[in-house]
Amino acid sequence: MKRLLLIISIFSIVIGGCIKNPFATRNSQQPVGITGTWETPASSGIVMTNLMFAYNERIIQNFQSCLADNFVFSAPEDSIEAEAQGNGYIYYGWNKEVEVSTTENIFSTFSTGGNHLDLILTESPDYPDSIGDTSAVLYRNYTLRIIESDSMSTDTITTEGLATFRLSQTLFNWWSIYFWKDLSWPSSENSWGDFKADYRR
Repeated sequence: MKRLLLIISIFSIVIGGCIKNPFATRNSQQPVGITGTWETPASSGIVMTNLMFAYNERIIQNFQSCLADNFVFSAPEDSIEAEAQGNGYIYYGWNKEVEVSTTENIFSTFSTGGNHLDLILTESPDYPDSIGDTSAVLYRNYTLRIIESDSMSTDTITTEGLATFRLSQTLFNWWSIYFWKDLSWPSSENSWGDFKADYRR
């Protein structure tokens, strides 16, 4: 009898060890195509971190995952200046497709030779974030260093300004950016929007 109980106990332990706990929480997996530094966008702040890493690591899939399908980009000061110069069309209809195509072109250019991008996003002390249950407005001071090198020289351009991001909670409760407005600082000769416009296809 003791031997039978021992066998049943061992059998129960072995079987119990093989069965998964049905009440255990699942670990979320990254979407197909996601590599590099990326975290499930369970909050609006995580989207900002994902965006920054996607830019610095130049991974277009990660960048694209930060954007909502109804995404729109706006650079008011740059578009006014472009209109005055006769090429305001460069900012027309800047939706998700344009943003992804433009960023893909940037990443491709800065993944070769000595070309490099370095993006820093920080919370703005002048504009506090507004975060609700399913929508948010985040203000980020940005510094984007653009380094272009060839065998003869190295050029470094620094753009600085304020990016306003409007986000909403979407499928699977993930957050994504549906509106992005760029304003450069008066002290900065270049803006992120101006830089992006140079690479619009």
